[in-house]
Amino acid sequence: MAERRSKNTEQEEVPGRLMKEKCQPCLNKDRRTVADKFCTTCKEFQCTECSIAHNTYAFMKNHELVNANDVKAKQTIFDMKGLDQCDQHHETLKFLCEDENKLCCSTCAIVDHRKCHSVVEVEKIAKKLPSTGSSLQKTLQEIKENAEFVVNKVISFKDQLKQDAEKISMTIRRMRDEVVDLFNALEVSVMKKVKLFKADKLAELDRKQSKNEAYIAIATQSLESINKAHANGTLTQQFIVEKKMEKHVNTLYNKVHEECQNIKIVVISFAFDESLKLPPLPISDYVPGRLILKSQLSDSRSDVSQQNNKINTDVSKC
Repeated sequence: MAERRSKNTEQEEVPGRLMKEKCQPCLNKDRRTVADKFCTTCKEFQCTECSIAHNTYAFMKNHELVNANDVKAKQTIFDMKGLDQCDQHHETLKFLCEDENKLCCSTCAIVDHRKCHSVVEVEKIAKKLPSTGSSLQKTLQEIKENAEFVVNKVISFKDQLKQDAEKISMTIRRMRDEVVDLFNALEVSVMKKVKLFKADKLAELDRKQSKNEAYIAIATQSLESINKAHANGTLTQQFIVEKKMEKHVNTLYNKVHEECQNIKIVVISFAFDESLKLPPLPISDYVPGRLILKSQLSDSRSDVSQQNNKINTDVSKC
């Protein structure tokens, strides 16, 4: 068995040779032996020596053993979830039009790309072209980090907004102790504006937070798909996943990049005038202080705009 393992290990390490399935019982014993058989009942790949047990034990004699090379294991391990299907014709994507850089099924190739100069089989070109998976992963990770940055900023701004609003009330109440009637009216007037402003801005920040949390979920899901494709998929499946996601990733990147450039700082503050004058006017016409209600763009992540002017060139040129 040791000699067999050495031979099989050397064969599977030859560059360009297709990866072969390993014997599961041998793997459980820390041995890497290429499988010769596949038991359809056990759902397990086995080498010739380990598969002998099927002829030894009575309860295993009805198990069906087939040639391991005939089992398309990788297709069952990685679920493409429809990514290998043409959106228009719902057929398997088998070709790549190099003129338009577009995946296409047999119908697309005949109907829409018959005048194109170079329409090649995905299975062939996937072995030749370099993988864009790392670029897509890097971009998606960047999207996720930027969206998380926005969410954290929004949460911080919301907390600060609530604290500022509370400070306004405390300041007004402190003054109200001295001139109760006047400052009771003042609180009503000012806090009405503060609450309306706060409610409006909190709603705006909530929408921004929800939007970017959705971007995080999409980026996370897309990262998982690419990671699974690279961990378990064939080169063809990896190529198709990457091609299908390029446009989606670019769009998502631009959306999150725009969100990073459009973070508003919301400010609420109140300061009393140095000298309090009481003109003969209704309190609603005169506020003895300066109420600031404003919302402006934050420059707290200017490096994002400098570093992320456009998506990774490797991705955009694929």
